[in-house]
Amino acid sequence: MTNHRDRKRVRKPRIEITNQNLKRLFEIRKTMSVPELSKRSELPYMLVYNIVHRRVKTISDRHYRALFGQAPQPQEPQKVDGADFRAMAGLWLFLNEEVSKSDLYREIFGAGPHTKPDLRIFNGHIRTVQSSLVRIMRKKFSDAGLDGQLLDRWLDELDKLPPDGRVAYRRIKPVLRSIQEIVGVHPTAILKQSVERYETGMLKSVSRDIFNRAMTLKHQAEKALEEGRKREVERLKEAISGRKAGYSLYLDVAEELTFLCRYTKKSAKTYLGRSMWTYKTGKAKRIADWRARKILQDCDRFIRETPDLPLSCLPRSRQAKRVRMLLDILVARTTQLFSEQEGLVFEKKILRPSHARGEYINQDHGFTRFDMAPGVLRMKKKAFDLMVAKNCDIFRSVGKFTKRWYLSDLYLKELSEKEFFDLVSAKYEFMAKTLSRSGRITPCML
Repeated sequence: MTNHRDRKRVRKPRIEITNQNLKRLFEIRKTMSVPELSKRSELPYMLVYNIVHRRVKTISDRHYRALFGQAPQPQEPQKVDGADFRAMAGLWLFLNEEVSKSDLYREIFGAGPHTKPDLRIFNGHIRTVQSSLVRIMRKKFSDAGLDGQLLDRWLDELDKLPPDGRVAYRRIKPVLRSIQEIVGVHPTAILKQSVERYETGMLKSVSRDIFNRAMTLKHQAEKALEEGRKREVERLKEAISGRKAGYSLYLDVAEELTFLCRYTKKSAKTYLGRSMWTYKTGKAKRIADWRARKILQDCDRFIRETPDLPLSCLPRSRQAKRVRMLLDILVARTTQLFSEQEGLVFEKKILRPSHARGEYINQDHGFTRFDMAPGVLRMKKKAFDLMVAKNCDIFRSVGKFTKRWYLSDLYLKELSEKEFFDLVSAKYEFMAKTLSRSGRITPCML
């Protein structure tokens, strides 16, 4: 049986008791006495009596082992999970559009035209089917020229076809299981439906939006787990289940609190109202919003009042803030140097074209609209406009005008790959940021 579909575990099939089985039982136990057989097998007297007198046609695997003292002979189960049958029936109906479910039902069961078909075997409301139905469907495909291997491949391909923009539940099921293991969120929260409705076959597919969201959550959860970011995992959980009003995640302020306890000598209980142990062991995960705000405010105030603190001792969130401040200072200094005479000469050297104008206006290289050029150079529009205004002659020499300005793709590629262009870009980004809103840029390419 193929394993390309996700099946639920089913009970072991019951074993049929034939006259031959009874004869073998009497030979094994060396008696035909019901009381003796009941005593030796430790089974109820009435059960053994009904078996011996053929009033019971099948028994469970456990009763068989107790009665015969050995495992039953391998035999084909009378009933099997209906996933394979339903998949083959779906493929047959897909390939034969003129055939309805009612037609297929009557053909399989040999029913007359006036027989009302029981379509529950096709929609999963009846989860198990006679094993003979699976054989009948496979024979139908075999008679049509499809061997077992090709049939299985077609079934897999049919699984991947989204009906009306929907995705089969069996495709999202392992994704939901992975999210539940990592984040601890029940699949119902993602499906917006009771998961039991899907597991029982009442619902068979989910919307493409739900599937895409589940895939995104899975990737985010796996990345956070791989990088050991517990805070991100908890945030994902809140994004799915919803935030508890008036409370914040403890992990959002854990580093700041540890920093305060270490350098201000204040105890965690001062801020939390209880010991930190409760949160470290996971017994509590949230704190009141006002407590979180106080922790962050005290952390920022202490850092401002203690400017000689080493960067390495700051919480990571505050390290990033301090680094951004240092970078702003460096960029400001770089901008100042680039604005001096030597810097301006160096800037012109970086922006200067490497080829003759004829090469840049060659149609083979292509052109980019002027207003789209900032995206190519990864600059903000205001910063790019400032750079062009300060170096108008250069940009005019590598552009062409046909109702609007276009810049040569060759020049843009050359510029983005030039050494030190990132310094020029940083200079104008800083200038654009510090330029007042009322400050106007003199246009030169109109």
